[in-house]
Amino acid sequence: MKTTKDFLDRHRLTGDPEADVLIAATFEAHQQGVLYDLFKRKEREIEFQPDSAVNRFLISQKSKPAWFNQRRLQKGQQVFQHYAQEMMVLLGAMSLPYCYAGSPGNKALYLSDKMRNSPGKRLLDTASFVIGVLTPEALEAGETGIIHINKVRLIHAVSRFYLKRNSAWNMDWGMPINQEDLAGTNLAFSFIILQGMRKSGYLLSEQEEEDFLFAWRYIGYQLNLDDHLLPATYQEAYQLTKAIKQRNFKKTEEGIALTQELLQYYQANTPSWQAALIPYQIRWYLGDEVADCIGLPKDPLRDRIAESMNTFKSLRNTFSVQPNSYRQMLLQHTLFKKKVSE
Repeated sequence: MKTTKDFLDRHRLTGDPEADVLIAATFEAHQQGVLYDLFKRKEREIEFQPDSAVNRFLISQKSKPAWFNQRRLQKGQQVFQHYAQEMMVLLGAMSLPYCYAGSPGNKALYLSDKMRNSPGKRLLDTASFVIGVLTPEALEAGETGIIHINKVRLIHAVSRFYLKRNSAWNMDWGMPINQEDLAGTNLAFSFIILQGMRKSGYLLSEQEEEDFLFAWRYIGYQLNLDDHLLPATYQEAYQLTKAIKQRNFKKTEEGIALTQELLQYYQANTPSWQAALIPYQIRWYLGDEVADCIGLPKDPLRDRIAESMNTFKSLRNTFSVQPNSYRQMLLQHTLFKKKVSE
């Protein structure tokens, strides 16, 4: 793993060359209809669709790296299965707002109307991806996890295609959705989740944490991230998180706007007696430095209330884990999907 300025600077100039070439060729051949039709289909249906370059890409899988360990991947997925409900809460309370603090990476999200105007759809798509790759055996041959990954690669490539042609995009910021920003997102879904689990009082063993990170290392590899941007240990994940944070985290209009749109969605779909505390709950999870970057309010009374509530929950979580967490998560995900589609 590398964290030097020169290395990370270079990786701000790179996206996903294989996916980018395919998308450029697809648009040049006016075959967008094939692409968008496949995007709409369920993963199980895709391999049975007519042959095309896009279809072949979606069902392809990179060869396993030399460091691959099947048992560790399975163990990492089992950690998710055991704490699925808790981790999905942290995905919305930590991972997504954490990503909004990174600039200029957050400008790609800000300039995408779909991302900004459909926070519920973005939450649903993100949750579906996480479930699609972390469910045990999802990345086995014949399963659909790789198709979930390759869909994301192409969606990112489509976004890069349009953003590079958007007059508002400044290439001094680097390539839209570049390798460094993708590495930061991978860390937000892995290392930051583990930080949230610790803060929430869940006592994962050192091996469980390392295996969970390993699962995301392999997912990142299949997403075509540079191997040097894929931490092999908890300590390496900490170092890369620190480096990216120091380089990119700052207070920006885009980060504040994205956070406000997410908060408005949460508050509109939460009982009124809970809604007022949501910004302070998220602030507690993220910490003052990141919370200040995205404009989360600071209020002594409400901060103390949120801290007291979360401290109580953390103590409770230290001594008990919700049974059937994965099943409960799937039930809530199904209800959420129905709500978003209404």
